[in-house]
Amino acid sequence: MTSWPAIRPIRWVRGCVLLLGLLLAAMAPSADGRPTAVNRTVLVLHSYHQGYEWTHGQADGITRLLEAEAPTAIVIAYYLDWKRFPDRSGLELLRALIAFRHPQGTVDAIITTDDAALEFALDLRRELYGPVPLVHGGVIAATARQLTAGERNVAGVDEGKDIEGTVRMAAAANPKLRHLFLLRDQTESGLALDVEVEALAAAGRLPAGLERHVLPDLPFARLEDRLATLPPDSAVLLGSYASDADGMVLPPEQFLELMSERSSAPIFGLQDFLLGHGIVGGSLLSAQEHGRAVGRLAVRMLNGDGVAGLPAETNRSVSRAADYRQAERYGIDAMSFGPLDRLVNKPFSFMETYRWLVVTVGGVLLLLFGMVLVLSFALRERRMAEAALRVSNDALSDSRRELQAKVEELTASKEALRGRERWMRLVAEASRDIIWTWDVVKDRRVLSGRVEELLGVDAVSINSLAAWFERVHPDDRAHAEEELCRHLSGELPEYRVEYRVRHRDGSYLWLYATGKALFDEQGHPTMMGGSYTDITAQKQQQARLDHLAHYDSLTGLPNRLMLERHVDRLIADNRASGKAGSLALLFLDMDNFKFINDGFGHKAGDELLAMMGRRISKGAGEGLFIARLGGDEFVVVVQGGDAGAPAEVARQVEQALAAPFLVEGQHFYVSCSIGIARYPWDGRCFDDLLQNADTAMYRAKDNGRGSICTFTADMNLNVVERMQLLSRARLAFDRQSFSLHYQPQAATADGRVRGFEALVRWTDSELGPVSPDRFIPVCEDSGLIVPLGLWVLETACVEAVGLACRGAGDVTMSVNMSAVQLAQHDFVPRVLEILARTGLPPHRLELEITESQMIGSLDAAIGKLNALRQAGIHIALDDFGTGYSSLTYLRTLPINTLKLDKAFIDDVHRRPDARSMVSSISRIAHDLSRSVVAEGVEEAAQWEVLAQMGCDLIQGYFISRPLPADRIDAFLAAWEERRAGLPLIDGDDVVVGMPSAAATRPPSPVS
Repeated sequence: MTSWPAIRPIRWVRGCVLLLGLLLAAMAPSADGRPTAVNRTVLVLHSYHQGYEWTHGQADGITRLLEAEAPTAIVIAYYLDWKRFPDRSGLELLRALIAFRHPQGTVDAIITTDDAALEFALDLRRELYGPVPLVHGGVIAATARQLTAGERNVAGVDEGKDIEGTVRMAAAANPKLRHLFLLRDQTESGLALDVEVEALAAAGRLPAGLERHVLPDLPFARLEDRLATLPPDSAVLLGSYASDADGMVLPPEQFLELMSERSSAPIFGLQDFLLGHGIVGGSLLSAQEHGRAVGRLAVRMLNGDGVAGLPAETNRSVSRAADYRQAERYGIDAMSFGPLDRLVNKPFSFMETYRWLVVTVGGVLLLLFGMVLVLSFALRERRMAEAALRVSNDALSDSRRELQAKVEELTASKEALRGRERWMRLVAEASRDIIWTWDVVKDRRVLSGRVEELLGVDAVSINSLAAWFERVHPDDRAHAEEELCRHLSGELPEYRVEYRVRHRDGSYLWLYATGKALFDEQGHPTMMGGSYTDITAQKQQQARLDHLAHYDSLTGLPNRLMLERHVDRLIADNRASGKAGSLALLFLDMDNFKFINDGFGHKAGDELLAMMGRRISKGAGEGLFIARLGGDEFVVVVQGGDAGAPAEVARQVEQALAAPFLVEGQHFYVSCSIGIARYPWDGRCFDDLLQNADTAMYRAKDNGRGSICTFTADMNLNVVERMQLLSRARLAFDRQSFSLHYQPQAATADGRVRGFEALVRWTDSELGPVSPDRFIPVCEDSGLIVPLGLWVLETACVEAVGLACRGAGDVTMSVNMSAVQLAQHDFVPRVLEILARTGLPPHRLELEITESQMIGSLDAAIGKLNALRQAGIHIALDDFGTGYSSLTYLRTLPINTLKLDKAFIDDVHRRPDARSMVSSISRIAHDLSRSVVAEGVEEAAQWEVLAQMGCDLIQGYFISRPLPADRIDAFLAAWEERRAGLPLIDGDDVVVGMPSAAATRPPSPVS
């Protein structure tokens, strides 16, 4: 046996040989002698947007070809979106992005589709990549030669639209055709249509006498009217029409469907993806086949073929196609087009589709019919022969038949008796019940065989009435014997009773016993029969239903029905004993539980409710009755003790809920609001006590949530007022009675207005002006804040866009967000949808949140805020200093701006301690790259001190009160004149003197 030291050198040599072989295989050329495209980076640049069908077809063809023939190539695609946004600034941004992601030397080839991408790619080669292989497609031949003149290592597949073939199809469909209307826009592709048509006409390749017209560049509505009035000897040729004269953009399919609805002349197209959307037909170019040709050329160049060695691409990738439905609409016979490659929307014709099947089936049916005739004649002959034989045998059969009938009658009687016996035995054995008979005189009982299956004992062991009743449960025995005696005495017509019977293992089964007795002439019972039915499962089900009817299935706590019975019993005991004040109801409602339930799902909400039920039971203490009403509402019944016992129990419950709840990996901090109602002062019955405890709980929520409140008589008035306010708020939202005012924010550095905060206002026809402090909590509790908040956000974004259009500059719009909105699962996509719809850039929107909104679920809130920041939206922490004021939030929360509450600002110019606090907060915020906004500034002295301490923006009455939208422009004009007198800051120094006393007040036109 070879030792290990001898084997190890051999294995080392084999490994080296194997590694060398792999390196040579990787460096070896392909079978045709060219290097393979291994791990080459290919940039694919598309002129138009991703949803554009022509671009989508080209992209699909290129991608499929590269995947099949160059599977190791790394393909990266970019879309210029030039058809919808022909703006050079966008190209500059994309050029910078590509240069950053793909620096010089990292790109091996470039593929482009259509004109804009080809120009863009040529600029990239000149500026960055040099003469890397460039393959283009989707460009007509003349334009391609003009753009690539003098360029090296460039090849392409020309966009070969078959205009001539399409026009000749239109002429074949309408021999009287005299007018051809060109429908196109002002893009490169649109204008190129005129050039190609003129070239074909000059070469005599179009029908003689055909007059060509270009439809003017009209808005879509006027273009519809123009198409509706075309003469009958006309046809329309559709080129590219992405946008109208007003700049409105429509997808090609939608544009074509819109125009074809009213066009009086048939519309012919040049591209296959338009078929089925309104064109009659044409010799159509396939975008996917065109893309495959481009991809095939790119693979050749990646594999080392030079431009001179590439074959000329002559394949136009066109097919003759027509739309049967559109042709029928214009009275055109689809056969007049000549041979077609495709015909769509043609109605289904069974005869045409299954012609040979119909002929075959018809022939088979005729053959079968002939065979039936032949068989019918043969059968008739046979029947005649059998009839003659039957007559001769009838006489002999009569006597035999009589004898046989008697034998059969005797046999049938015997079989009937046997059948009844078997039937009775089968019924007894198959029945799920115990069938029994009882000889009353001899006290002898016979039971069917299922006794052993149900009770585990032999039927012979219980063959007497005494033996049977010995197995009956002691609590049920007397009732069962009494019912039996009543039946045997004739008092009851039937014996029916339910009782428990002992099993062999000691357990008990519920049986339903039924029976009926036979009596002799003297009225004495002689025989009795009946059955025992096992109803144990039904009894258990009934017990479960009784439990579900009185207990909550989620927490196991008593429900409202049990609570009402318990309290009614305690009230009755109190009245009987003459005691008062020893009974109280604590109504508990979880704060912000709805947001957790909506944001994390009902499964997490149910688990949290079960945990809260256990916490409440433990915190309340032993011996107290605790019930769950439904949702997140619980009730604790406190009986006995002194007057302060209910409040003490409420405090214990609060402490029990203080620790966070760990649910599905999330930590939830949940507080509760508790209302207390006492008997008999706050109610003399259960309903009154529960309602008043509920009212006290809502007062606790109004006091700041997480608090305890005892019912007083004046609270009912507040409930009525709250319901009235909610009703008026819903009506105001439906009638669009809410409005927005905007309070400006000015920079301390130069005094310029840098932003506005949008503030919702409401003046009711009955209630007059309603403060946001009154109606916002009502809207949050009712859920109205969600649609109201979306309306505020969209209205503010529209106003911000309008300000920029009116020359206000790149101002930021701040919008307050409610905790209810932040808890919605679709909050982030709804915000992004509004930005997209209004056109406001994300960096010009700032969403304001308060510290208290973070308490419910910090992890979930941070996740949504991070998603908003990644989209470019700014986040501001509002009212800093009024809540927990934890500096940890400045580090952990994804915020851009810290807004100091007015409480910090009021004495900042008079008290050194206030200045020191603001200065410290500003310094920490700036160290964390957060900007600082001071709210509630009303005096020039406050402005100057805050500017020196590092506050970036100022907001308050010193600048202006909140303004309606129609007064913002007047304010901005007046502020520019007033700004010259402000104490502006350059570094740490004031560079302009204090304004006069008159200047410290807002100008009268906008105050």
